[in-house]
Amino acid sequence: MKAKLIFVAALLSASLGLTAQKLSYTPDLVVGHRSYTYMHNINYQLSDRLKLNNLTLFDTEYTRDQENIFFIRNTLAYSFSKRLSANASFGIKNPGAFFSAYLQYKISQPSYTLAYSIGTTYQKGFSLEQSVSFEYTPYLKEGLKGYFSVLAIGNLDNSGYPRGLQLVRLGVKQDKIMYGIASNFDQFNNGKKTLENIGGFIKYSF
Repeated sequence: MKAKLIFVAALLSASLGLTAQKLSYTPDLVVGHRSYTYMHNINYQLSDRLKLNNLTLFDTEYTRDQENIFFIRNTLAYSFSKRLSANASFGIKNPGAFFSAYLQYKISQPSYTLAYSIGTTYQKGFSLEQSVSFEYTPYLKEGLKGYFSVLAIGNLDNSGYPRGLQLVRLGVKQDKIMYGIASNFDQFNNGKKTLENIGGFIKYSF
């Protein structure tokens, strides 16, 4: 129940902020076999070099409500160039609060974007965190593009592989709306605990 209330609050706060200049909001909703997942990216451009980002994810089971996943990260990014940036983040995720500092290298083209990040995260100890984000939108026909995206995040520390996730989307894009098939995979404690959710998604870029 608590996760559902947080989910509604996140929707409301994001909607209220849409009137601000230089702000973008991209919600992504998945209805899968195990749970429903809400994720969004909110970006606010402070200046030519400074940007704020909020990445929020809630994964809530339909019935048991015991294997819920949450991930909230707030990031301040400073761009050295169009491709390279330094980032400082804080937030909360299973199993608690965390802080991160990392570098990101990003390539943006009309039909695809690719970003790789590497740095350190502190959450009950330091870990090496790496992430890869890839989005591809090939032209299909007038008014219609294909849509493929992958987001993978993994942490490594002295114990091994404490946390990882992979989010995959495959579908089509019409103007600002995207929809199709979604797969979410999560790993905890060196893969001793794994969760997956496969279903359909709808995503919109405001």
